[in-house]
Amino acid sequence: MPQSNPSPADIIRLEPMGRYKQTQNGNVYASDCTCAGEKPTNYIDEGTNMTRTFVPRATNGQIFPWNNIRLPTSLKPTRYNLTIHPNLTTLEVRSQVSIELHAEKETNFIVLHCKNLTILDKMIQDKKGFNLTIIKILEYPGAQQLYIEIREKFRKRHNYTLKIRFNSKLNKDPEGFYISNYINKDGEKRYLATTHFKPTYARTAFPCFDEPQFKAKFRLTIFRDRFHITLFNTPVVNTDDLGFYMGTGLLRDDFQETKEMSTYLVAFVICDYTHQNKQTETGVSVSVYTSTPYISQASFALNTATYILNFFENFFGMPYPLPKLDLVAIPDFANGAMENWGLITYRETAILYESNETSITAHQWWFGNLVTMKWWNDLWLNEGLATYFEYLSVNSYFPKWKMMEQFIIDKTQPALALDALSSSHPITAAVNDPSDIETIFDTISYSKGAAVLHMLVNFVQADVLENGLNDYLDTYKYTSAETKDLWNVISRNTNHTLDIKMLCVTIGVNLSKTCRMRNEIVATQERYLVTLESTNSSVRSSPKSKYEYKWYVPLTYVTSNDTETVKHIWMNMTDVRFELDSEIQWIKANVNQTGFYRIMYDEDIWRSLIHTLRNNHTIFNVADRASLIDDAFSLCRAGILNASIPLDLSLYLTKERDYVPWATAINHLKSWARRLSESLSYKLFLKYMRQLLKPVAKYVGWKKNGTHLEKLLCTEVLSAAILCELNDTISHAKNQFHKWMLTNESIDPNLKEVVYSAGIKYGGIAEWQHCWNVYNNTTSPNEKKLLLKALGTASDPWLLQRYLMETLDKNMVKPEDVKVVLAVVAANPEGRLLAWRHLKAYWPTMHSLYGNGTLLMGNLISAVSIYFNGMNVGSATRSLEQSLEIIKLNINWVSQNEEDIYTWLRNNVK
Repeated sequence: MPQSNPSPADIIRLEPMGRYKQTQNGNVYASDCTCAGEKPTNYIDEGTNMTRTFVPRATNGQIFPWNNIRLPTSLKPTRYNLTIHPNLTTLEVRSQVSIELHAEKETNFIVLHCKNLTILDKMIQDKKGFNLTIIKILEYPGAQQLYIEIREKFRKRHNYTLKIRFNSKLNKDPEGFYISNYINKDGEKRYLATTHFKPTYARTAFPCFDEPQFKAKFRLTIFRDRFHITLFNTPVVNTDDLGFYMGTGLLRDDFQETKEMSTYLVAFVICDYTHQNKQTETGVSVSVYTSTPYISQASFALNTATYILNFFENFFGMPYPLPKLDLVAIPDFANGAMENWGLITYRETAILYESNETSITAHQWWFGNLVTMKWWNDLWLNEGLATYFEYLSVNSYFPKWKMMEQFIIDKTQPALALDALSSSHPITAAVNDPSDIETIFDTISYSKGAAVLHMLVNFVQADVLENGLNDYLDTYKYTSAETKDLWNVISRNTNHTLDIKMLCVTIGVNLSKTCRMRNEIVATQERYLVTLESTNSSVRSSPKSKYEYKWYVPLTYVTSNDTETVKHIWMNMTDVRFELDSEIQWIKANVNQTGFYRIMYDEDIWRSLIHTLRNNHTIFNVADRASLIDDAFSLCRAGILNASIPLDLSLYLTKERDYVPWATAINHLKSWARRLSESLSYKLFLKYMRQLLKPVAKYVGWKKNGTHLEKLLCTEVLSAAILCELNDTISHAKNQFHKWMLTNESIDPNLKEVVYSAGIKYGGIAEWQHCWNVYNNTTSPNEKKLLLKALGTASDPWLLQRYLMETLDKNMVKPEDVKVVLAVVAANPEGRLLAWRHLKAYWPTMHSLYGNGTLLMGNLISAVSIYFNGMNVGSATRSLEQSLEIIKLNINWVSQNEEDIYTWLRNNVK
């Protein structure tokens, strides 16, 4: 019979303190300990080069003995038994954790992580159950570390158990163990509790060894009421009815033990969701959980996830090691998704039916779960590999989407652009402080890491790489790895020593200058760097590199005489020369933009390529057309290429009808429009954009049917047409908007972004207010997402200022959405100064709302940054440096190029 009315103290308590060998002083706290302030008896510096340059002080003012941000490895956790009882009304959480430890070396102290937890009791037992004598406990908030010293010794190769009972609070921000809510179909606010532990938030939910290398098994027991369900990385194995407690029925769920995994992958959710379910070919249960109103939108994600799980099992030649995979839609979620093993959490807009978000669904699988990086400096081993395979897997499921073509515009090109800044960082970036960790979750770790792998695939061939990755996963499964481990395994499988580690440890992009000298091509290497000088200068502007900015990369090319046969030459940290027949008119290097480098041709080759594009652009495939556009505009951005080259090249676009080249071109054209917005050339440049866009806008039209890529092209082109004031597009969009506004006539989902933006940009207060009301009343996450962006395109400064003020209220705009509002207002010529002034005026408020060390702060600063010189921005420092650098470069670029651009436009705009 269930016990009646159990109290939290009855439910969660430490085991009896039997057989405790209590000393005269008993369980001594830090303030009572006579030896407080001394170094641990067995103190060792483990060679991580992360010792602090100052003396750390514990909360009681005494010296904290462990002087390293990395934890010691003398003791390693092997199993966590975690018991949690959260109250979703009071936000109080009562918990207990039992950590089984194995002594790798003899020592007399433990250092683990702990943040914002109230520790009530603790004990350490040996394998026989005898309690060891704790003589010192110190906490150092600066490193979020807890130090526990015992009178005895932890003996090498012996096992121990650390037990801690503690209280905490559910966070209100989307990190750690936090509270969230949604509105159900009856208009009621419903609460749920969920977790987000990556990168260092597990320590805010329970004391733990919160570094990726410390893998352990986890068991969870969680208490809930009858109206909720609980989800964990593994399935529930037992549920006990504990009777009534505080007016409601109380249940206890016990979950199956996990495989060995890092703390940041632990996840649990308490909610009242419903779900859809199906099984893979090997019997793995795949489920999508969401609130009841949206369950009908879960089918697309469910089918995609099931296929992709089958794909990865076959590709890597190993079964998915868990019995189930749950995908859960979370209302308040700072990132797109989080790859908790067996329990992936997503923003609602990333999982509820939205076909262009499928790659996010595919991202969160093997890498980082089965094999984890040892430390955050090798984050790319998780995220770079996962990013590449998200595209590969979705390409297999939807071959007509041509995901590997989209890869170059989504990943390669943004990474090339960011890595050209002096404030960029290598793929393997140094992480010397807890606040540094979040700064590396950026385009370099994700996209450059993926682009380097993409380049490697095209050198060693897909099947060879597949064997290498299979070997890598099998060799390091359930453990941790470093970058050198991956390269060593792949080299072993290719029978080729891949000396490309400089791509991971060297900042910057390779610029291959290709020059024709009679019947010979000479390709030289230097760093591609966007600087304030009018011309690129690696010598003057780049920091020293032991590789002297020479890369080990494959140079691929085709020629005018043979566009089908791709030739390869390895630039082994050297310049290269190769012969070319005299009748060959041009060479197109970096075929399909698979290489992570820029190509600079001499003027004769550029002119030949441009001439060919204008006569018959289909001679080049889609990816090559995109790469020519990207290189030309980017080299002009760096001051290496005169503006007439990318402008002459862009003239061919009136004949272009494919998505990838147009997406590349529009990205650059919009950037030029922003930079020129206060110049004499601005109106003329918009006219030129209309000249390019008019034929393709007529081609895509407003039809509802078409392939996936045609729909993407339609949205891209019509959005750009609205921006550059193409009258036919504006008229049609405004007409659709007012039909929707006045009669609620439906708009094709693929055209909503265009229609909403046109209605607000060229409308007034009534149009803006209508969209604001719809934003506040709709329960559709995707509708909110579209409206959030459209509302910032208003032309009335008063409306934009009102919109910015709404971001100060978390009930009106979610914290994770503030970046979207600021970015779209800052991109609006009417709102640019308003956004800057707003962030400057309300910086203290923003700082208190979004914190000093979160990814949100970096995102906000990236959106609007001009007023941040000298301000304390915490872990967003790199975002600030990059943003300020871009602002200076933009000003310099306009001063260097405006005259040439204006002259060219006067001669070519009809």
